[in-house]
Amino acid sequence: MPITNTDYVPILKWRQGEYQALFRLPDAVKDKTVPLIEITPPDFDFEAWTPSKSIDDHVAKFAVRFRAKWGRRLALLDCGLLDPAEVMLGGKHPMLYLCEEAFARGATIIPVIRLSSNAAYRAAVRAANALMHTGVILRCSLDEALDPDFDLNVDAALQQLGVTIADCDVVLDLEAPAWDPQDILINIVTAAIQASNAMATARSLILAGTSFPASMAEVTGPIQFWPRREWMFFRALLANLGGATRKLTFADYAIAANGYSQMDMRKVKPSATIRYACDDGWIIAKGTNVRDNGFGQYRGCSGTVTGSAHFLGSGFSPGSDYIEQCRDGIASTGSLSTWRWVGSNHHITKVVADLATMCAP
Repeated sequence: MPITNTDYVPILKWRQGEYQALFRLPDAVKDKTVPLIEITPPDFDFEAWTPSKSIDDHVAKFAVRFRAKWGRRLALLDCGLLDPAEVMLGGKHPMLYLCEEAFARGATIIPVIRLSSNAAYRAAVRAANALMHTGVILRCSLDEALDPDFDLNVDAALQQLGVTIADCDVVLDLEAPAWDPQDILINIVTAAIQASNAMATARSLILAGTSFPASMAEVTGPIQFWPRREWMFFRALLANLGGATRKLTFADYAIAANGYSQMDMRKVKPSATIRYACDDGWIIAKGTNVRDNGFGQYRGCSGTVTGSAHFLGSGFSPGSDYIEQCRDGIASTGSLSTWRWVGSNHHITKVVADLATMCAP
């Protein structure tokens, strides 16, 4: 079950658009994809000013849905977006509940933990690993990795979890740094990696980050090219590290920014957007808000994407196929979740292809 440098780790929220994107991937792409799944909090009812569901109801369908959408393939599970004090009705931690339920259905999951995770979260991960024997994922920030005591902090955390570094994968998550000047960031990340025995001896070392716009307000229509700075940085970092350092696995946030916030959808008017990965970037086709102007405008947005020199053609991914079919009136104009699976599915396919090209002998 090792994660290798030819695998891709997309960081995805476990929401309909994202798990449908995973489900629709071709098997060959699934085989090179190891999703890091973030469990989001229950939706918030802003009118009643309370969560719309209990945590029990919110996570009840996860295991069944995971088995249906991803089968027995490996995935990484992160509950760090939930309220740290969140527990189930019987007092069980959501992480332990999710791992138990998924494991009982034959899923292969590695729990994700941070150095900042509280005692209850750590106890849940320890119990989950005692059940599944899959090890753990340690997800750390660049600031944590630059701490002179980083290795000591990692050792202390792993002792509490009852695992060794040989059973731990490290995710160095840059999140959304200032990518410029790139050379300075490369030097900082290189120094952090080369100074850490934990990163050198962990089961795998995964580098994550994102440059996707935090808001579609940053994007001008009808189409804009947006650089994939995390991908360009990853390749430049590998060149700087040379062969003296272990191989790195690439991770990003697919077609989303990092972090999570809940908005009062009564006050939000999302625009029609298609987010389409291409060489070294995304093309983002943008219409007007769908609440006032409807989803029919996605036909025009689809035509804008397929008419671009960056369009990779039908047959490249199920997402690409859908865009072409929507343009031609064959596929529906869908919903916001539809276009999340379309963009995410294509993005994952594109990154897996990029990695295969880069890692080819």
